[in-house]
Amino acid sequence: MAIPDFSKGFILETDASGIGLGAILLQKEKPLAFLEQGSLKLESVYERELMAVVLAVKKWRHYLLGKKFIIRTDQRSLKFLNEQRLMSEEQFKWATKLIGYDFDIQYRPGKENKVADALSRQFSFSAISMVQEEE
Repeated sequence: MAIPDFSKGFILETDASGIGLGAILLQKEKPLAFLEQGSLKLESVYERELMAVVLAVKKWRHYLLGKKFIIRTDQRSLKFLNEQRLMSEEQFKWATKLIGYDFDIQYRPGKENKVADALSRQFSFSAISMVQEEE
């Protein structure tokens, strides 16, 4: 992991799946921080992807506020977030949390967004073992 240089721009890569979200904060294509969160209950893919962006921006706001940064996502329609007029109540709620930030959204196909994609699909496994004495 790299140490942030506040004279350079930041890149935020995000992804959401049916089981969680993942994000990575980059600078000069080197990772600075990772985020993963499980159990998303939102219905649409668009809302899950938007939620991933918002949660990552909030998590790293101290790096991003007051500076222009890039958001990369595999949800092509998010590229037009700032131009949309009609949104559901849930989408509006998430989008308003980005007011005050200066960012551009870039579409990046899922196969190129490997780290965030992997973080959004983490599974937690637990096992219970029981030893039985044979008779």
